[in-house]
Amino acid sequence: MDFLDNALYKAKEALDVVSKKTGDIITTQKQKFDIASLETKRSREFQKLGEIYYNLIKNSEIEDKNTQKVVESIIRIDNDIYRLKDEINTATYQKVCPYCETNISKTAVYCSSCGAKLEIEE
Repeated sequence: MDFLDNALYKAKEALDVVSKKTGDIITTQKQKFDIASLETKRSREFQKLGEIYYNLIKNSEIEDKNTQKVVESIIRIDNDIYRLKDEINTATYQKVCPYCETNISKTAVYCSSCGAKLEIEE
């Protein structure tokens, strides 16, 4: 019986080690997932901070050349986006509200999104 008891004891020890290793692996994977989730959340917060900063400085004189280059790049990109949206709207008989940038009918007198009075295009 000692042999059988010893084998059972060794098997139980092995299962305990495997179970602990599996638990450690699961815990580690969960921690890695949590880190990735927090890094994504941090990136979103950095993006919000950048947008706040950009909105504060975009119409002012910028002394830092690196910041100035980034702001100028963003302005060029915004202009390109607006131009492309305008081309799409021209092709689909729509226009963009100059106040909220919502797509609206070319014949609209008021924006259906923000309610702003619009100039009528001839």
